[in-house]
Amino acid sequence: IIYGMLVYCFPPNIIFNSATTNGGDMGAHNYIAKFFVDELFPNLRMTGWDMGWFAGMPMLTFYFPLPYLLIAILSEIVTFNIAFKLITVLGSLMLPVALYYFGKLFKLEYPYPQLAAVGAMAFLYMKSFTIYGGNFLGTFAGEFSYSISFGLVFIFIGNLYKGMEKGKFDWLFIINCILLEMIVLTHLITLIALLIIVPGLFLIRRNWKAAKYLIAVFIVGFFLSAFWSIPFVFDIKWSPPMQWTNLKDFKALVPLELIPALALGASGIFFYALKKDKRITIVIWTIIVFLSILFTWDGGRFYNARLLPFIFIFIYLLAAYGLSNLYWIMVAKIKINELDPKKAKKRFLKFIVIAFIPIIAFLSSGAIIAGNPLGPAWSRHNYTGFESKADWKTYDSLMKYLDTLPYGRVMFEFDKKIIEKYGTPRSFELIPYWTKQPGMEGLLVESSLTAPFHYINQAELSVKPRGTVAGWPVPGRNYEKAMVHLKYMNVRYIMASSQEVVDDLNKDKSVVFLNKIDPYYFYEIEGSNSYVEIMDNIPFRFETKNWVWDMRDWYLNIENINSPVIYDTGKEDIKKYEQISKKELANVPKNPVENKGRIIYEKVDREKIEFYTTGIGQPHVIKVSYFPNWKVYGAEGPFLVSPSFMLVIPTQSNVTLVYGKTIENIVGNTLTVTGWVIVAVVLISNLVILLVKRRKKKKIN
Repeated sequence: IIYGMLVYCFPPNIIFNSATTNGGDMGAHNYIAKFFVDELFPNLRMTGWDMGWFAGMPMLTFYFPLPYLLIAILSEIVTFNIAFKLITVLGSLMLPVALYYFGKLFKLEYPYPQLAAVGAMAFLYMKSFTIYGGNFLGTFAGEFSYSISFGLVFIFIGNLYKGMEKGKFDWLFIINCILLEMIVLTHLITLIALLIIVPGLFLIRRNWKAAKYLIAVFIVGFFLSAFWSIPFVFDIKWSPPMQWTNLKDFKALVPLELIPALALGASGIFFYALKKDKRITIVIWTIIVFLSILFTWDGGRFYNARLLPFIFIFIYLLAAYGLSNLYWIMVAKIKINELDPKKAKKRFLKFIVIAFIPIIAFLSSGAIIAGNPLGPAWSRHNYTGFESKADWKTYDSLMKYLDTLPYGRVMFEFDKKIIEKYGTPRSFELIPYWTKQPGMEGLLVESSLTAPFHYINQAELSVKPRGTVAGWPVPGRNYEKAMVHLKYMNVRYIMASSQEVVDDLNKDKSVVFLNKIDPYYFYEIEGSNSYVEIMDNIPFRFETKNWVWDMRDWYLNIENINSPVIYDTGKEDIKKYEQISKKELANVPKNPVENKGRIIYEKVDREKIEFYTTGIGQPHVIKVSYFPNWKVYGAEGPFLVSPSFMLVIPTQSNVTLVYGKTIENIVGNTLTVTGWVIVAVVLISNLVILLVKRRKKKKIN
C-alpha cells in the first residue's frame, strides 16, 4: 500500500519517458547533471570549473556531488533524462524503507517498524512546507539531494546503533563509514542534523567500547569524504554569504496535518516514561535539541527552518511508538503493566494482527491523498517535462536561435509570469544546457562571488526583477547603470521582453538589434566578448573580512568601474599597492595607468585562459569569477579584484591561467586515499579471519 501510494505520485509512464524534467529549482539541476556527465565523469573528477553560470564558478565545490555521480553512472544504462528522474525520486522511494530499517535495527517490536514506514508516507505527503526538503514538495522544488541524504541518515543511525552494540571493526564498520561519506556528499544540512542526533546514542549506550567505535567511524568516514569536505571548509570564505532571516513562528511547528501525529506522539512519551525504553531516547533527544536550536539560532548562512523536516519526522517516529503500544493494548489485549509483545497469546485472532498495518496504511493513504493532491500534481508537472508545456515551441525556438549565435554571455530580462510558462521560473538558467552559450544567471548562487552582483544587474535592467540572494537588497531599475555593469561583466547578448527595456535598447547606439521571437527581442552589445581588459587606473588594495558586502558600495557607483580594488590578503605582493579605506570605496580615487597597452590575442577555455598583451606591468582584469584554484604563469596574481573577478599583472607578453589544485585539494585527496586504505585493511583483515575460521572448521570435521 505504501509503495502503491509512491507509484501514484511517480507513475512509471512519466518517469520512464524521454521528457526533460522541469519545475522549480529541479529544472535547473539538469545543467549541473549534464555538466557532471559530460565534463567531470569522463575525467574521473567530482568537481571542476564551469563557465556556464555567473561568469564562472567552481562546480560542485559548494554543492553536493554524489547525486550527480549516481545520475552519471545510471546514464550508462538508461538515457540521461530517465537517469535524472530516477535519482531525483530515489530519496522519496528510500524513506519508508529507511524508517522501517531504523525500527528493525533498534529492535523495536512489531508493529513499530511498519508504523514508522506509514509515518514516512504521511511525512512525504506533507504540504505545509515546500523548500525545506525531505517531503514530496521539497523534492519537486529541487531538494532531491536533501531527500536522498535524509533517508541515508536513518539507515546510518540504525546501523551505527547496531555497530556500537557489537563494537567490532567488521563489515558493518565499513558500511557505516561509507554511509557517513555518502551523507556528507549529499547534503550539509543533514550532516549537521546527524551531528546533533548522534550524541543521543550515548544516552543509550554509555561505554568506552561504543565510544571507540563511534569515533573510528567518524574519523574514517571523514577521511573518505575529505577530497570534497576539506576544500569546502577552507574555501567557504570565497562563497557569497547568504543572510537568512530565521524562522521564529511557532505556528510552523504545528501544521494542521501534523496534529494526529502530535496526539499519538504524546502517547508515545507516556509509554516511553512508563516502560523506560532507552531505545526511544534518541527520538526524544532529537526533538528537544532541534526545537532548542530552532528558536535560539541567530541567522547567517544557516537557515534554521531546514531543521523542521527532522522535527516532523521524529514526531512521526514517536507517534509510531505510541500507536504500536496502543496496538498491543487494544488489539492484543495486553495490560499496560505487561507491555511485552512476546506475551501475546496465540488465541488472539491472527487475522487482526496481520491486517492491522494494512488497515492503518489503507485508511491513512486515503486521508493523505485527499488532504494533499499537490504531491502528485507537482510530480506530473515536473516529470512530463519542458516538452509537454503549451509554450514549448516558443522556448525551443528561443534556445535554438541562441545556439546559432557566436559564443558570448547571455543576459535575460527577468519576468516570472513569462518565464515560468516554459516549465519553471528558472527556465533561462538552462541556456548553457540547451546551447553552447554561457548564461549569466544560474542556480547555485552560493558558488560564485559574482552571483550577488549579477542580481544587481538584473534589478537595474528588468522591469520585474527578483532578488535571489537572501538578505541582499537590490536597487531600482536604471538602464544606464545596467549597461555599464553588463559591459564590465562581458555580457554579449541581451534578451528583453518588456516594452520599457526594448525602448531603451533601441535608443542605445552601442547595442544592435538581432532578432525577435515573440515575446523576446535579441540584442548584441557591440565591442563586447573580451574576457581580458587592461584597466585605466592602477589598483588600490582593501583589507576586509566581508568582501562581498563592502564591494557593493564600489559596484553601485558606475564611476568606479575602471578603478579596480584588490583584496588585501596580507601577502607581500599586495603591499606595493596603496591602501584604500572603507569610506573611499563608494568613490575610488583615480590613479591613471601610463602608456596603456592593449590585448593582442586571447583564448578562453573552460579551465584555461591565455592572452598576449603589450601592457606588461599593467593591471589586467580577467572577467571570470575569482577562485583560489586559478594559477597564473607569466604574471603576478591572480588577485581578487572588485567586485568578484581576477586581476593579474603581466611580467611577460604571454600569460596563461590554469584551473588547478590547491593545498586543500591535495590534503583532502591524501586523506581520502588514506581512508580507502583503512577500509581495505579492515576488509582484508575480516576476509583473512573468515578464511582461517573456515579452515579450522574443515580440520575439525
